[in-house]
Amino acid sequence: MHQLAIVIPAFKPDFFRASLSSIAVQTDRRFQLYVGDDGGPSAISEICSSFPDLDMKYCRFNDNLGSQSLTGHWNRCVALSGEPWVWLFADDDLMTPECVASFYQELENAGKTTLLRFDTDTIDAEGNTTAVNVRHPREESGIDFIFERLKGCRSSYVVEYIFRREAFDKNKGFASYPAGWCADDVTWFQFSDGEVIRTLENGRVKWRASGRNISEDHMLYRTEKLAAAHKFLQFVRSDVIPNDPDEERTTDDWQAASERWYQSQLRYFMPMGASFWFRAWRTTEEHWKANWLKRACLFTWWNVQLGATSLYRAAVKHLTQHR
Repeated sequence: MHQLAIVIPAFKPDFFRASLSSIAVQTDRRFQLYVGDDGGPSAISEICSSFPDLDMKYCRFNDNLGSQSLTGHWNRCVALSGEPWVWLFADDDLMTPECVASFYQELENAGKTTLLRFDTDTIDAEGNTTAVNVRHPREESGIDFIFERLKGCRSSYVVEYIFRREAFDKNKGFASYPAGWCADDVTWFQFSDGEVIRTLENGRVKWRASGRNISEDHMLYRTEKLAAAHKFLQFVRSDVIPNDPDEERTTDDWQAASERWYQSQLRYFMPMGASFWFRAWRTTEEHWKANWLKRACLFTWWNVQLGATSLYRAAVKHLTQHR
């Protein structure tokens, strides 16, 4: 048995061939590939069949669990494997050819580390690089990771992490959050279990911003995402902040970072209609400590501003398409 399982919870065929192609050219082939088809189109299995040289195990699930519980589907896909380390990948992202080799190089010095990760680039639907994301520190505690995420200083995608199976089993899989929103950040904190998160020195993951995934569509599962954001900050207050060993990082620092993150979430959901606006507004008192008038003014201004921007972009797109 190899040390590494690469697990793909598959549903969309659009970029799946490109993802498998990036796996097929790995310079180190010591891995077992698992594809968990979440009741997707027949093209998923057809694409898998076109890679006979990949050591692949394909499993089709007849129910589309991902539409009900994204992390539930991730968990059942991981359960297909048995290797000591698991890399949960995606059906639309890419890995550079030296990624698996970089994992094995790091494995010799991993010690008790339960979580490894790659640096990332962002690519568009055509595969062009649109951003070279800020490099992760070589080592980082789970608490520091959460703090940097709240400050907006750390990008993070599910597909850049490789984790020990024992950490997965100990925590009974990925954290359960509505629409899977924030679930990965909570899970990485839990999986790190007091050990550092180590960044691999070679290899990069290319995360695809194609406009076709849950992260990019602010209207998709918006109510669930709002509930998840609320749950995430409650988790930070109950499980992360009380365990912070950094005496120089104060409660006020955490509050400021949490408010900054929550405000960015609210802006992500905009523009909002009246019903959702009221639902979102009711959550601000707990997570945003400014007086109600300041909150009301900013909240309303952001919604109007982003609504106008959205209308402008839609008009430009319409005019461009109908010239």
